[in-house]
Amino acid sequence: MISGASIVRHFVNRNLATANNRVAAIYLRNASRATVASNSMSQTTTSSSDRYGVLVGNNNMPSSRYFSDASSVRDDLSAILAREIDEEEANFNVEMPEELAEIKADIERNWRVVESTEPGNMVVKLFRKEAGIGGAKVMIQFNCQDREDEELDEGQGMDELASGVRFEAVLTKAGRGLVFSCFTIDAEVHVESVSLRAADEIDAEDDGTFYRGPEMHELEGDLQQALGDFIREEYDLDADFAAFLSMYADYKEQMEYMNWLKTVKTFVH
Repeated sequence: MISGASIVRHFVNRNLATANNRVAAIYLRNASRATVASNSMSQTTTSSSDRYGVLVGNNNMPSSRYFSDASSVRDDLSAILAREIDEEEANFNVEMPEELAEIKADIERNWRVVESTEPGNMVVKLFRKEAGIGGAKVMIQFNCQDREDEELDEGQGMDELASGVRFEAVLTKAGRGLVFSCFTIDAEVHVESVSLRAADEIDAEDDGTFYRGPEMHELEGDLQQALGDFIREEYDLDADFAAFLSMYADYKEQMEYMNWLKTVKTFVH
């Protein structure tokens, strides 16, 4: 008759070949309990534990080989991150591109550009210096990662494609806000929807409790056109403005990517 210790020993030897360290440790811990009845089982377990880098006994702690492997993984990740940082620094100038700087200077004649000082905050706001119709305050806000992919024309390469940006144009007066949800495509501003909100709810996250306004495609064509013309022409949301949003979003996103690489490297180093 095959002894219980022999069965356990056979089970351990058969499974250790494919088990990872953690599973192997469980098998060996159970097997070690059989050593009280079998010295040969103890020898098999000890040799197996040496092979798989675990200690059999009361500690069940990983061996130095385990920690060496973990260190190697960290070193590999750190080296890859360092390589990516070097490549980005070699190919990307932290200084704002001259073309973008020129457009920004033109935009700032009529708008005040405000960014959050909080690292990683991707929201940018523009406040119009002059009041709008009826003394309305005008604000543009957008998230640099909220992009609208543009369709490629025939013969156009991916490097020629500048993604559009989704943004809100907000007009507030007398405690009410008129919100134009817009996006840019081909350096042109398009209106997606128009809604009304209380002025103190402009920055509130949409929880679905307020009326979002009609679907634009359901409106009469001339009304759609008139709403678009109003926000574009009344507040100079022209081709330069659309280009600024796309280029500025690209620039800020690249800056944040660089910060992300360096911060992650610091964490894992």
